[in-house]
Amino acid sequence: MKAHFWIFLASIFFLFTGLSVTAESLFEPRFVFDPEVEGHGHVHASCIIETPKENLIAVWYENGPNRESYYYDLDADKADNVRIGGARFFQGEEGWRRPFVMTDTYGISDNNPSMVVDTENRLWLIHPTLIGVPQRTWGSGLLQYKVSSDYENPGRPRWDRESILIVHPNGLDEVVAGFANKLRSGADWQNQNEQRAARLLERLSDPFARRLGWMPRTHPLALPDGTVLIPFSNENFNVAAMALTRDSGETWEISKAVPRIGITQPSVVLTPSGKLLAFFRDGSRARRIMRSESTDGGYTWSVVTPTSLPNPGAGIEAVMLKDGHLAMIYNDKEESPRDRLAVSISTDEGKTWRWTRHLENTPGGRFDYPSLIQARDGTLHATYSYNLKTIKHVRFNLEWVLQGDESDSDAGGEDE
Repeated sequence: MKAHFWIFLASIFFLFTGLSVTAESLFEPRFVFDPEVEGHGHVHASCIIETPKENLIAVWYENGPNRESYYYDLDADKADNVRIGGARFFQGEEGWRRPFVMTDTYGISDNNPSMVVDTENRLWLIHPTLIGVPQRTWGSGLLQYKVSSDYENPGRPRWDRESILIVHPNGLDEVVAGFANKLRSGADWQNQNEQRAARLLERLSDPFARRLGWMPRTHPLALPDGTVLIPFSNENFNVAAMALTRDSGETWEISKAVPRIGITQPSVVLTPSGKLLAFFRDGSRARRIMRSESTDGGYTWSVVTPTSLPNPGAGIEAVMLKDGHLAMIYNDKEESPRDRLAVSISTDEGKTWRWTRHLENTPGGRFDYPSLIQARDGTLHATYSYNLKTIKHVRFNLEWVLQGDESDSDAGGEDE
């Protein structure tokens, strides 16, 4: 009775917000693979997309076996045998097919894969290759991208184009210099702040620090004019920016750096009005997801402001829904461990968030680096790291989120 009562109240409210709701909710959890049957070592940072034929592809990074001993390292963040794994879910089938190797750069670590289908129905795979592991890890990332027009069949796609993206940052010096001046003007911890400012300014003169370490994480954005926008951030400076190409990767433009240090892994959405919104994980004491806006197609960004959503500096993703409202998937707590994973809905472009429901809420667990899409049929699909042992996939709908946690206790937990 309680669930129906809340749905009735929500239905009245939705008459004024433009949201539509029915009494039927959907929540279908499953694992992409069973780690007890087929272990893949350290499994993390997934991305999911829907293809034009309404099939699903998921990718993630995992430990590849040592080519001599077939031993899986447990710390994939520092290993040099990490690869991009993938799996497919075909329309009409009941589960994910057996995983395959999506891409593997020999003798080095491939991480943080992201995918998008562009306006010409080509599949893009973007990921960094950490050329400096184990001595230097994330800060040595070199961006690679692959493009395919033949990717609906089982196994890995057939790549039409494979290339690297060398980033020439735009506005990085101004953002770093401004932060250094702010550090030096602080009254507290003057000696430490002076040393930190000096290190940052010195790092600006290192071309490897400037051009390497650019990390994607969330979906790129395929804009209506054909532009592909890749949100990323630099691990050597903790500064975010966007890479944009209008000619399928032949040439690239780099946006002005987002004017704040400490924000990483932006997630970008296009609003119905044509404005772009970017949301960021943030390493500051604010413990909030951060937000910025662009009104010129992603080339310049507004001052960064905090949202009301708590976050322990962990991965997030925002999705603009077909009805013009916004969904956010994130760890909704201020401190680690990342043992809660929630979806929230906003009707005002992320200024406020009226509904929240948990996909996972198990003390001591780890559920993070989520990926979120809305399929053509309107349902939502999320993938995320499940205790770093596998990728979990959940198909659900807006009605399930709007019912809230009290109406259904089956969120999270083990799959049947």
